[in-house]
Formats: sequence, structure tokens, C-alpha cells
Amino acid sequence: MKKGRPTITDVARAAGVSVGTVSNFLNGTVPVKPATAEKIQATIQKLAYRPSVFARSLPLLSAQTTRAAEGNPRLLVVGHICVDYLCRVPVLPHRDDRVAASHIDKALGGPAANLAVAAAAVGAPFLLQVDLATAVGDDADSEWAMAELLSHGVNVLPIRRPAKNRLPRAMVIIEANGGRTIIHETFELSEIDLTTNMDITPSEVRSCLHIEGFHYERMMASIGRFHDAGWTVSLHAAGLPEASRNPAAFERLIAQVDLTFINDEIFREIYSIRTPLASMIDEAARLIMRVKRRGDVVLTIGEFGAVVFRKSGGPPIEVPALPVSRVDATGAGDAFAGIFLSLWLHGRPLVDAARYAAVGASLTTTAEGAQSRTSTAAELEAFLSAVEAKAG
Repeated sequence: MKKGRPTITDVARAAGVSVGTVSNFLNGTVPVKPATAEKIQATIQKLAYRPSVFARSLPLLSAQTTRAAEGNPRLLVVGHICVDYLCRVPVLPHRDDRVAASHIDKALGGPAANLAVAAAAVGAPFLLQVDLATAVGDDADSEWAMAELLSHGVNVLPIRRPAKNRLPRAMVIIEANGGRTIIHETFELSEIDLTTNMDITPSEVRSCLHIEGFHYERMMASIGRFHDAGWTVSLHAAGLPEASRNPAAFERLIAQVDLTFINDEIFREIYSIRTPLASMIDEAARLIMRVKRRGDVVLTIGEFGAVVFRKSGGPPIEVPALPVSRVDATGAGDAFAGIFLSLWLHGRPLVDAARYAAVGASLTTTAEGAQSRTSTAAELEAFLSAVEAKAG
């Protein structure tokens, strides 16, 4: 039987490297070690491999994205992307019920993608070089997702292929009151060292590695290597593995990360807090302030806003959310973190970063889909007067 055209997977297998390394070599967006590059090039010639039309266009699109943001701080987001199917129903059905959705739409999702898109959308004067290291397949959805991300100013770094060689999928069931239920396939980036074939040498611009909680334990060793290269490291606690959801493990986490985002539900779970919101914030301040931290900790409290606990000490910074009519809260926490990082990496005060982020996260909830309502810096500034911060 005649074999079909060789794929990028065939090249990776024959060269003894990952699919992501071959993709990085082809795209030219992440430097590959000279010896590895020679091995890949020899394999490509031996197999007569030819990338697809879309794959050949990626280097040009990525180069355009990189040039547009050149000279600005760099944000490297590590995590997964997926295809979201958004279903709007009056109310979540009970078991064995059948309900008609007003519509079922397809959208790009995944915490890492949501955060990267929100950070890139802010733009001038807080423009970032945003890279997303993730897993993509050979399917049409993967090509669509990469094109979507590039159109939003996010450069895609495919570091591996998903288990089924396609993007994972999620069903997001949205109720009339804005509540949502998410059913998703399992997505993992596996145990890999992201620094193996990536250039993380010190640069003139401020650079930050952002890790999803899902992948924290797998990337513990990488945190030290990025710090040694002069990078800062931020982390979103959503998705933290069970083993890291206890006081001792969480306190080790904030001792090695420069900026930590955690929502109130996870914080309550870690410290077994069941008190009302106001006393919970006081308790959080007491617990966090007594711990040796490498950086700042941001506690998000949903429709009530966020609280920033500063490494330098002093009273917490409390920022309210923007009053809005909520349609879909999916990805609001991701948007908050992405916008916060865009200001933080430009050296703006924590209070400014929190206010902009509170506005942007609130606006995200006014449309269906985590990435349907992104905001520029100018749009965020128009609402700042409604989210005055207070300290103490």
C-alpha cells in the first residue's frame, strides 16, 4: 500500500525529537539548538516532507505578530487551548430532561488562550509580546485556533500534539441568569521541560513566564531556570492539583512565584474558611501576611472584585468589580489576570493594574464566550472612575 504524504509527526519520530520542536524549527519563532536543527533538516530532506499551505503561512503570520510588539515586555503563557461549544438554555436541565438551546455556537477557549488574548488586546500603551506555548493537533480545529490566536496578536508556540491529535472540546452550558456549567475533555501538556529548546537568555525587555495551575507541579523545576535567566514568573491557581491545595503546599508556591492569582473558592478550600466574604478577606490578609512570599498575591472574588496583598506589606488593596448585566462569566478570571499582567509588566502600580483588570474582567461577562468581549486600554480607561480602590 502506498504511504501518504509524510506528516510533521513522522518527521519528529524519525528525528527523535518532539513535534513541538519540529514546529518551532519550521516556524522560526523559537530558537532550536544547532545540532537539533541539523538533525531535523536532514530528516525533512530524507522524508521529502512538505508543510501544509497553512503551516507554511504560520511563520509569516507569527513574524508579523512579533514585529508589531517588538521592544515591549514579553509574556510567555503556558497552558491548553480548546474548542468551546456555547449553549444557551433557560435553566440547566435535570437528569433525563430534554431542553432546547436558543443556539449552540463554536468559540476558542481554554484558560491559557483566554488570558493570552486578554493581555494582547489591551495594547498601547501597555503592549506586550504575547506567546502561547500549547498543544495543537493536525485537525482543522487546530488550524482554526492558531489563526484565531494570531489574529488577536498572540504568537502560537506548539510544543506538542494532544493525545488524540486534535484540540480537546468543552461544552459550556449558559443559563439565563449568567451562570454556567462546563463539561470538558481532559487536557494535559504532559511532563516536559519547556526550557529544553527555548531561548530564555536574559534580554533588555522584561519577560514573564505565566503558568496555569493545572501544570504547576510539572513545571516546578522550570521556575528556577526562568528565574536564573532573569524572568519573572506568575501563576494562576485555578486548576491546581489536589496535592497543592493545602496550606503548606500553597505557601511553598507563593514563596517561589513573583505574582499569584487565586480565586476565593480555591483559597477557602485550601484554608478551610467558611466565614462570610468580609471576614474571609480579613482572614486571608492575616494568613498571607504572615507567610514569607516572593511576590504579590491577588485574590479575586468574582462579582465583588479583587484584593491585592502586597509583598512590601501595608494594607491590602481592595478593588470593586464594575457593575454590569452579566451574560456569561466564563473566563472572567483569566481576563483579569491577563489585563493585570499587561500593566504589571509595564511597571505600573499594583492599584492601577487591579483597577484596569477589574473593569476588563467585568466587561468580559457581558458577552457569551470568554474571548467575545476583549478591551483595549482606552476602553478600560473610560470606566476606571467606577472602580475606585481602597487600601485598609
